[in-house]
Amino acid sequence: MLTMKMPDPDIQSIESALATLGQEDTSKLSIPALSRGVTSFCAEAALLQFVVTWARHSPSATVASFLGLDSTAGSFETLVQKQLGLPYVLAAWVFANQLRDSNDRVMKRREAKGFTAFLDAMDNFEFHSTHETVETRANLVCVQGSRREFIRPFYEQLNNAWRVRPEGDVRVVVQDILAQLAENWTAKYLREVAEPLSHLIRELVENSDWWARADHRGVEYEKGIRAITLRVRDVDDDSLLMFAGGNTHIQTYLLYNLVNHPRVRKDDEPGSRGVRRYLSFLELTMVDSGPGLALRWLASRPENKRSVDRLDDVSLEEEEDAVIECFKKWRTSSGNSLRGVGLFSVASLLQRRQGFLRLRTGRLAFLFGTQSAMSDIENQLKTRDLSGDYDRLADGTHVFLQDEKLVFFLRPWSTDKLSTVEGTAYSILLPV
Repeated sequence: MLTMKMPDPDIQSIESALATLGQEDTSKLSIPALSRGVTSFCAEAALLQFVVTWARHSPSATVASFLGLDSTAGSFETLVQKQLGLPYVLAAWVFANQLRDSNDRVMKRREAKGFTAFLDAMDNFEFHSTHETVETRANLVCVQGSRREFIRPFYEQLNNAWRVRPEGDVRVVVQDILAQLAENWTAKYLREVAEPLSHLIRELVENSDWWARADHRGVEYEKGIRAITLRVRDVDDDSLLMFAGGNTHIQTYLLYNLVNHPRVRKDDEPGSRGVRRYLSFLELTMVDSGPGLALRWLASRPENKRSVDRLDDVSLEEEEDAVIECFKKWRTSSGNSLRGVGLFSVASLLQRRQGFLRLRTGRLAFLFGTQSAMSDIENQLKTRDLSGDYDRLADGTHVFLQDEKLVFFLRPWSTDKLSTVEGTAYSILLPV
């Protein structure tokens, strides 16, 4: 059995690894120890999605080999707990058919007893204790079929059923998270960031609740995971390339904000190499292991429902049309006519907060948020006869309009052909 290495924590490496699945025996995956350097922006969600895709590719034969673990060592439980503080490592622990340590000894899933401490911390609103990494972050995770299947801070029980809390309650939770991640923020600024962020998070949680816990036929998954992570990272001129992970879209976005954002801090102390700029970014990731946007929409849309088991049975054009329908205003597959502004409202909030988005689902990836793309799109719209709330440009960019003005867009991440992934992953950056 060949061993596939976990890809490096950048988008290009992850997409390259996805392309190898199915080309050879990739049923064994090696999980490195924690010291992997900086995880570039948008890569953490992609890593979790990669692990789920790898595991479902051959679900009865997958082996996850944890290189940093020795099951006979006295520090074993402590090291397991540290590693499971990263959601993509947890996904490997949950989804793999067999777990092995660095000496190829078989491990039992129940040996991750310490992970319950992270769930306890999440339930007790001690968000800074939901991991044991050195990062300023919070993990909110639930595993399908477990005793604590829902992300409790965002859910409440009503008539013995779990449902997403009202937005006001979610806002309190988000403020609490931010207060623990950014202790130097004023109460006023905390509320300013929490208000749009709580709306965004609630919409994503509710959408994953509708779309991700069951397959496109409505059958609940035996194994599944949903994860929300928030991390705050300071980026400066020297670390920008590292956080961009070699990706020009992310690099362009970070650089523009380092130059133009009003909250940029400058270091011009004597002896320093010129003026160095600093800016904090909040990264929000939301990943689920559901059927993906297209399959769910095709099976649940209001008219002409179509149940498709494999994306290969759908043209790329039809898949793309299905995903775009999910973002159009008032579209819904939930059966609730009062819903249908969820993803559209998330998109418009990002526009107002100067946010950046990477969306990956099925065979598609889109971006939103670079100033160069926004300027280019607005210039193209000046030459077009606009009507309605949607337009598609010649370069494949999907434009969402209100009163003939740009509200949001989804531009193809690249012109490369992408491999199919399981679930849906949102990576969102907000300058703070």
